[in-house]
Amino acid sequence: MSGSSSSEMSDKLERNRLGYWINHISKLLNRNLKKVSVDDLQQLKHSTSKLFQLVQQGDKTVKDNFTKQHTAVDTLIAVLQIVTCDQIVSNVINIFIEVVGKTQPNKRASVLVNHGLTTVVFQIMKLAHTGDISLPDDVLLSIHTLLSRVGHKDRKFAVKARLHQSLMLTLNMVKSNSHNFRNLQPLLSVLKMYTNNSVNASYLGKHNSINIMFKIVSACGRRHTVDLKLALENLNNMTKSKSNSARLIGMGGVPQLLALHADWQAMDVKHRFILIRKSVLNILKNITNLKSGQKALQEAGGIQILYENALEASDCRDMESMVLLATVIMRKCFPRNKLPIPSTLNPVLFPLPQSPSHTPECYFLPNFPANQAQASGLQSFGPFASRFSQTASLENFISDKVGRVCEAFKSLMQSGNVPVSESQSRGNGTDSEHSSLDDDDDIDSDDERFRTDQDEQFDDMPDCPEPAEKRTPDDLRMYETFFPELHEEPMPPVIQDRPMIRRSVSGFLTSRPSEFYGMKHTASDATLYDLHRRNGREFSPVCDLELKGKPDEKSVSAINLKTGSSVISLDLIGVRSAQHQPGGQSGGASTRRSHLPPATRPGKQRRRQSQSSQQVVRDSKRNGNTSRRLSSTRLDEGSVLTEGGNGSIVTFPAIEFEDGDQMTSQASDDFDDDFFEFGHDAQLFCQTAADTHSVHRFQKLAFPDLYGAKGAAKLTEFLVSRKFGVQRAKIFQDIDRMIHLDQLRDKVVYDLDFVVSDAGDKYTGAKSNLLNRDELRVGYVDAQADCLKFNAQFECGNLRKAIQVRRFEYDLILSPDINSNHHHQWFYFEVSNMVADQPYRFNIVNCEKLNSQFNYGMQPLMLSVMDSIEGSPCWVRSGTDVCYYKNHFMRNPNTTGGVKGKSYYTATFTITFKHSGDVCYISYHYPYSYTALKTHLKQWEKMYDPNLIYYRNQDLCTTLGGNSVPLLTITAQPRGSDKESLEEMRSRPYIFLSARVHPGESNASWIMKGTIDFLLSRKPQAQLVREMYIFKIVPMLNPDGVLNGNHRSSLVGEDLNRRWGKPCRILHPTIYHTKGLLLYLNMVNKTPMVFCDYHGHSRRKNIFMYGCAPSQSWIQNDVHNPCCTGNKFNDLSFKILPRLLNSTCPSFSLKNCNYVVEKAKENTARVVVWRQLNVVRSYTMESSYCGCDEGKYKDAHINTDMLEEMGHLFCETLIKLARQKGSSYDQQMPSLDVDSTATTSGGASSEIELDDVEEISSLSLRTEMRRRRSLMMRRTTNDNTET
Repeated sequence: MSGSSSSEMSDKLERNRLGYWINHISKLLNRNLKKVSVDDLQQLKHSTSKLFQLVQQGDKTVKDNFTKQHTAVDTLIAVLQIVTCDQIVSNVINIFIEVVGKTQPNKRASVLVNHGLTTVVFQIMKLAHTGDISLPDDVLLSIHTLLSRVGHKDRKFAVKARLHQSLMLTLNMVKSNSHNFRNLQPLLSVLKMYTNNSVNASYLGKHNSINIMFKIVSACGRRHTVDLKLALENLNNMTKSKSNSARLIGMGGVPQLLALHADWQAMDVKHRFILIRKSVLNILKNITNLKSGQKALQEAGGIQILYENALEASDCRDMESMVLLATVIMRKCFPRNKLPIPSTLNPVLFPLPQSPSHTPECYFLPNFPANQAQASGLQSFGPFASRFSQTASLENFISDKVGRVCEAFKSLMQSGNVPVSESQSRGNGTDSEHSSLDDDDDIDSDDERFRTDQDEQFDDMPDCPEPAEKRTPDDLRMYETFFPELHEEPMPPVIQDRPMIRRSVSGFLTSRPSEFYGMKHTASDATLYDLHRRNGREFSPVCDLELKGKPDEKSVSAINLKTGSSVISLDLIGVRSAQHQPGGQSGGASTRRSHLPPATRPGKQRRRQSQSSQQVVRDSKRNGNTSRRLSSTRLDEGSVLTEGGNGSIVTFPAIEFEDGDQMTSQASDDFDDDFFEFGHDAQLFCQTAADTHSVHRFQKLAFPDLYGAKGAAKLTEFLVSRKFGVQRAKIFQDIDRMIHLDQLRDKVVYDLDFVVSDAGDKYTGAKSNLLNRDELRVGYVDAQADCLKFNAQFECGNLRKAIQVRRFEYDLILSPDINSNHHHQWFYFEVSNMVADQPYRFNIVNCEKLNSQFNYGMQPLMLSVMDSIEGSPCWVRSGTDVCYYKNHFMRNPNTTGGVKGKSYYTATFTITFKHSGDVCYISYHYPYSYTALKTHLKQWEKMYDPNLIYYRNQDLCTTLGGNSVPLLTITAQPRGSDKESLEEMRSRPYIFLSARVHPGESNASWIMKGTIDFLLSRKPQAQLVREMYIFKIVPMLNPDGVLNGNHRSSLVGEDLNRRWGKPCRILHPTIYHTKGLLLYLNMVNKTPMVFCDYHGHSRRKNIFMYGCAPSQSWIQNDVHNPCCTGNKFNDLSFKILPRLLNSTCPSFSLKNCNYVVEKAKENTARVVVWRQLNVVRSYTMESSYCGCDEGKYKDAHINTDMLEEMGHLFCETLIKLARQKGSSYDQQMPSLDVDSTATTSGGASSEIELDDVEEISSLSLRTEMRRRRSLMMRRTTNDNTET
């Protein structure tokens, strides 16, 4: 008790003493405010001296109490304002220094700043600078010490210093104390706070501050690390100004900084002085913003120095920020190279017809030769070889012209005569390396930053929507033929026995036509090469294979790729099929064990056997091993047409296995009677491919397309977590390439430009009987080539050039869209001649987007022909070290709308192939070709049940490339042929679906396939939705783009999803006529209940929707459009379907849905159909290329099963939509009557009441549907018998 009481007494006494001297000083000031007498000055000196001693001797409590007494602080500040005596000023400044203390930050400094201390101190410094008062250096040093401790609490510190002319005073003191490191520290601290302001930094730079800082840096050495750090931080602040950076470069500061960095790198082994090294790198980063700085760093060997230092530090996680800074500097200093291609245009151009209403955008491209061709009166662009020489020289000339026009336009904008658009005012933006999302955009705007479309610029669009396109009723009557369900009497269904083509989980081998099995036992390219060499023939493993000559008895043996032994004998030339040989046997049969997946579906108990005419695959297990015998594989009775050429024939003999049993084909051992998926028909695919028309010349049919490869069934492929430092390691490898140029190969191994120019006018899309012979090539490695072999000359393929930069590293360049110079994203190519277990790095070097899902877990897709032959015929996610980053290739201003200095981006991945001599296909996403669609349409035609389903497949129009655009109509057959039944069918609401307007969005086609599969199935839910709606489907809006490997455009070089406002009938036929269908429905009061355009999205995960909300429109109070009825339920009903999908589909994400109507989207399908055609539920459905980040499929890659599942569930959700309040289904369709006794062709009604859907079990529904269909067939059969 005595101790605490004594301390309290001493504190009280101390406070009394401080209070006494403060009151005494206050009385002296109040005695004469204007002028202090000599006696008063003496007393102030004594009082402030005593006060300083008390504060100096006091503890923390005393100092805290001092700042809490506002009278004390204000009194001392008033002394500084009135008194000019240097001793009094020194005493007061020292008092404040003691009060603040050395610990930063603290509350005492804030109190002093709030009382205006910094302003008063700057006033004293101004008087000292102008000479109105004379203060010794020690007082000025004390002032700077005080400012260094309180300045960080004053937000306007730098501005106050400049206004009070204190900058030069501080700089002069720094100069005079450059070797007095004890005094230098507070001066440099204050100067650092000054230079945080860019105006101050520029001002000080003009007064030789850069040189002064360098002298201090040189003088500090390794001892005075605090002063060195402060000097470098000052240099860092100053060099943020371009003028200061130029001064530093001019005085030769770059080599000094590099030497300083190297010295500290070598000395600082324990990483204690990271901040010093980081400050040096920050200065280098600032000066390399200038081209002169980049040049100076290159000339000083800075790239190599930084590269070696960064490699040394890369293993330490504490040095990550240092390594990142060094990487940024080195990337800035890369030599900015152009892509090694002759032109930014696609190597192949397409001559366009002339249109009086629309001028194609490609005609405005500076290096597009259309104007030359038109001027010369030619109908085509002439020889491609001559075109390239013209284009290469023309591009440089036009580039200068574009630059001059841009400068003139810039001057107009500065003068205020031309408004600056939002996109222009944003500038180039920043390169985000840490976000997978850029803007909250539609997929339609995925490439908005790179577009040069005139109508995409906001300022080129009116402030209100353009008037809707007007077409007369006479114009729209042409579309009556596409609505047979409204104008024709339905044909009576024909009951016939249709082969039920089923597919099991292992469907590739068990349900495909038998031609694949013979392909499995064919000779390798090496064997073929030896045979041709012995016969004196030439053999090319790359070009088309044509087998000519007379029948030859010679044969070769296929090689077991694992053992090297001969496994079968294969007659190559002129071999007769087994059925034409004596005894029906093929010669040279040998045995081989086949590794086929089991033909059973897991989880099923039933086993059924197909009665179709196809051959059946049977599994027999013997001694624990699966032994099978393959029958001969044939197209057209055992004959297989080779790729290209004149249709030469290779016949594969029948093959027998050890057990001697004949092997027959078997449909899926188990299947669902209600819903099934047909197997892919390779023969039908070949026939269909011959009827397509492409601009590119194809060499072959791609193996995955020919055999209908899909994603791995029942296999979840999870997103890949990128390892730490992968992107940095890839960049370091690129830097190493720049440093060691002599170690690069730079060997062009594939060049589409050369192929096109070499062919000249002979390069056409004409083709005949293309097939695939990849099975003949597996196992062959051309050791002399010592490189991979590439090919993309097939449907949907996209690869322009492949360059071998190092032995196992390749730079790949993608082709832009035809008649365009940008849109590089979709890739699909073949690679062969690889060595097993060797990592190969692939760099796609001309990507355009700022970021990619490759940085967030996505992998490219790969299909191995050898794995397919051995039983794994599916696309799999492949590749390690996948990442995406900016590279050193510079974009041509012609591709960026005249903006200079933009760079391309690199998508890089490493693949280790399992088999030597394999043939592999690599793709951005699961391909879905135009030929695949046409093949599926023919298979759907054979598969659907006409007794239940009303199905029509019509050709809507023909594209510019000469390909037909299919239009599907799907609904339920009317219950009878009477008028009432027909009226019921015709009164059903319409659902309008479209897909693939952007060719690179193949995921949209897989969803569409799932939709059509469901609608043509016998599932009870499918029958119910058919009885509720009429579906109009355009499954592929851009066949030409899909065929030719485009990513976004049609053959016109334009985004068709920006042409819905006023499509051109000549140049945009698919959009023109699709919109015509919708206009016709609108005219006959059949406006669709739902319009949905399927798309893909490259920057988001999950599947989601974009809709149209008037409240979120770019037009204020956008309620004057036909969709706004004033009814709250109707106007908000567009949100119902996404909510239902969110609860139904596991891959759908409601939180990603958006209903914004942007100005730039006014000409998209979604907005035009909503605004002009009065469809409230007008959507764009977006599906991710990558995967999902929520729900059941969280962290999983999206695959074809998920996409097709989305198509199924979308249709099922339409049943629930009809039951929702505000869905308007009741207004468009009368309630279904469950008691209706009307039948279809004398059959039973298949109608089910809506309210009973969720109450009846799935089994009950199936049983009921089977019963009704059986009854219908029996009655129809009886009627035919009586007739």
